[in-house]
Amino acid sequence: MDSAALAGAQDLPNTADATATANQYIQLNGYDPSDFTITFSDSNHVISISGTNNVGFSFMKVLGFQDSDVYSTADARKTVVGDAFGYTLFSGSTSSTLTLNGSNQYIGGSSHSNQNFVANGSKITITGDCEAKGTITVNGSQINIPNRFPNDVVINMPDFSETLRLQAEAAGQVYIGNKTFNGSSIVVDQPIYVDGNVTVNGSHFVGKGCVLATGNITFNGSNLNASTDDAVCFYSKNGNITVNGSHAEFDGILYAPSGRITMNGSNQTVNGRVIANMITINGSGLTIQSGTGELESLPLGSVELIK
Repeated sequence: MDSAALAGAQDLPNTADATATANQYIQLNGYDPSDFTITFSDSNHVISISGTNNVGFSFMKVLGFQDSDVYSTADARKTVVGDAFGYTLFSGSTSSTLTLNGSNQYIGGSSHSNQNFVANGSKITITGDCEAKGTITVNGSQINIPNRFPNDVVINMPDFSETLRLQAEAAGQVYIGNKTFNGSSIVVDQPIYVDGNVTVNGSHFVGKGCVLATGNITFNGSNLNASTDDAVCFYSKNGNITVNGSHAEFDGILYAPSGRITMNGSNQTVNGRVIANMITINGSGLTIQSGTGELESLPLGSVELIK
């Protein structure tokens, strides 16, 4: 029932499609859909499945009990991808300061920190809003951050890993153990799920989709995407993301909601967004320029069991 609810929730708020998908998963698990009841709530963003199954006893028979009806429910909710993806640079930690150190740092868009924000160096630009739950401190010369908003709100980061895992399973794109991508064009037209760490050595990624790793993601090399027409979200569910090398260029989204994103090197360019619990920038000449195309790499929403 949990599997059916999660699968059906991906089709919400279309209740007809959600019902059909849930019934399909009920059948795949060996049950008859007619034995279950499917209802919807919260403006069709929650699917509820309930059912009763008769279970025959074995040991209980010595006490005179032959069988019993077992009743159960499963509820799953679909939510849209969170507000964190509205920012070019986002730090979700409530205890760690978002700090830009160095020179020639350019953020083409807005930034947000769930704690303090500090800019140290020269020639640092943020073209959009600079928001922080705490304070905003600027030290250096030629720092262009005109729109500063301290004492802002805390914004949560969504977990849509279960949605991606289910989609990757359906597409046959699941890898158990660490995975290395070496020097080739990798097509990401369906999510890729890696239960382990991911290492990328100079590979090109084509398409608009997600690569989800349960562990760390490490980039070594440059020109990580074939063209700006492509955009891939690299999502580390539980680990960190590290970008090593100078003159590295990446088209898409780097997302580490539970870990740290570290940019090591000079003259690195991200045509997209950098979003993590914590962010460390080492070096100079970093450009992060957000657009709209990279958001097409994300699923339309995330699903979670709520009962």
